[in-house]
Amino acid sequence: MFKRFRRLLKDFIVNRRPAKAGLSLTGFTLFEVMIAAMVLLLGVVLIHETFLSSLDLHNYYVNYLNLASWADEKIWQTQDDLEHLGPGANILRNGKFEDRNRTFNWDLSFNLVDDEDMYSMYEINLEITWQEGKRQVKVSRNAYAIYDATNI
Repeated sequence: MFKRFRRLLKDFIVNRRPAKAGLSLTGFTLFEVMIAAMVLLLGVVLIHETFLSSLDLHNYYVNYLNLASWADEKIWQTQDDLEHLGPGANILRNGKFEDRNRTFNWDLSFNLVDDEDMYSMYEINLEITWQEGKRQVKVSRNAYAIYDATNI
């Protein structure tokens, strides 16, 4: 099949551009070279874009894994304060910290979701943001805490 295609291509080239005085047409045309260059360039661009996006995703997950234990600890501390102190809990709501030369901002909020006679349920929201190049990245964590007023 390849030989047939090659023969057809050679016939096409020979019939369109007849050979001059004993010279044979065995080289590539400018058009063929340009098409080959475009295909190679497209491949290089796609490989480059894939590499950069995978590198960006890797940086995000490295930061996320570094933050996961800190975020879990902050959520646990807030749950513990709300379960034992209820509405009288003195909880820090926002702040900053640095890890590996990167500044992370965090905001903590808790809202009363359900309030019955002796039990109160709080929803806790923790949001951590940081700058990743030109864009700002945000990670959120949510949890619940129940304050039992009968255990005072």
